[in-house]
Amino acid sequence: MLNILIIRPDVIGDCVLITPAITLLRKKYPDAHIAILINKYTEAIFENNPDINQIIFDGDKIPAGFDLSIHFYNELKYAQLAKKAGIPKRIGDQSKPLIGWLYNIKAKQNWNDLSSHEVEHNLKLIEPLGIDISDPPPLRIPLPQKIKSNDFTVGIHLGTGKGNKAWLPERYAKVIDSLFKKYKAKVILTGSDKELFAAETVQKLCKNKPQNLVGKTTLNELISTIASYNIYIGVDTGPMHIAAALKIPTVAIFPTKFVKPTEWGPWKTQHIIVRKAIKCSKKCLPAKCLFDDCLKQIQPEDIILAVQDLLDQKSHNKEDWIRFSYNILTNDDNIQRELFANRYHVVKPSGYSLTDILNIIKKDDINVIHWVGNSGKLKIKLARLLSIFSAPIPPLLIFEHKRKKYNYLDLINIYTKSFKERKYL
Repeated sequence: MLNILIIRPDVIGDCVLITPAITLLRKKYPDAHIAILINKYTEAIFENNPDINQIIFDGDKIPAGFDLSIHFYNELKYAQLAKKAGIPKRIGDQSKPLIGWLYNIKAKQNWNDLSSHEVEHNLKLIEPLGIDISDPPPLRIPLPQKIKSNDFTVGIHLGTGKGNKAWLPERYAKVIDSLFKKYKAKVILTGSDKELFAAETVQKLCKNKPQNLVGKTTLNELISTIASYNIYIGVDTGPMHIAAALKIPTVAIFPTKFVKPTEWGPWKTQHIIVRKAIKCSKKCLPAKCLFDDCLKQIQPEDIILAVQDLLDQKSHNKEDWIRFSYNILTNDDNIQRELFANRYHVVKPSGYSLTDILNIIKKDDINVIHWVGNSGKLKIKLARLLSIFSAPIPPLLIFEHKRKKYNYLDLINIYTKSFKERKYL
């Protein structure tokens, strides 16, 4: 019997997003003993998962006898841990040279591929085992017994993950009052202790008080609460992915440049993305940013309209994720017109100095540069190189000598294929 150890001692959302890979792993090895090493506080994600035979908590000794470890958490400590435990086969991402040598089965997760979701990056890790990842399954967490209610229940999670910023409490308060006025909605607030002040602010500002469960639920209780919702509202965070796993229609708020729907959108559930093109000249580091310009771009009315869309059975898809995530810089009028007409964020520079190009890359969060002709090509390459100081992912470069006639779908397919292959035309 094959003994497999999965390593993912990290936050709730990342744990939820490896479950499709675990589903396919179990399908490939139905008789294997599959264990998972996690943080204690994420236990509820896996404790009743039929694909998991054993849970090991971070800090416990790894039992002997594992044949294979799969490292969904690519950190030195855990790569060393598996090697010291004598696990003969170890799969990990090869992107970190100081860690990659500890893996003897290497995967290419290609974290610079903006077209791929975190779920798809995770699936890349099991591909070397000969597993077909072309049809990814949904997220999977234990389905709790639903709390029975005749109310139209909307859940708002006030917190967010470490890579994003929470939306403004005063605007959530306006959303709550609108939900009550328009739908007679029962609204439930959730969050950790970090959101206690935000919850108090919301409560004070609301004419119709929501139920406040902030700082009051275990993870098991939070999962059961989310399962009772008709609609979930929140910024990208673990509970949003729990809602997606439970097939709860979701309003997913993406306020910052740093976090993209293509990578973190609600996976395989009905959802509406709320995101605005932000022109901000600051490097986007949400955890350290003291400004709220991006948060103010999103209005309460945007959320209410998204709720109505969900009730009308509308939903965004991967093409919408791309539209909200790809920001294109081009010097070609035809490309600009075609993309703009189909609601993509596309910029044509008014000046062509190196400073002009760098400022556009930073301010407009440019992640694709499609340049036609040889003039300025060297300057663009230099700007991309220097953009590593201001952009999370340096822009993809597409160079063409002559103008071609494209429709917008051709362009998006070129960009997506190039992201996957990191290929320059």
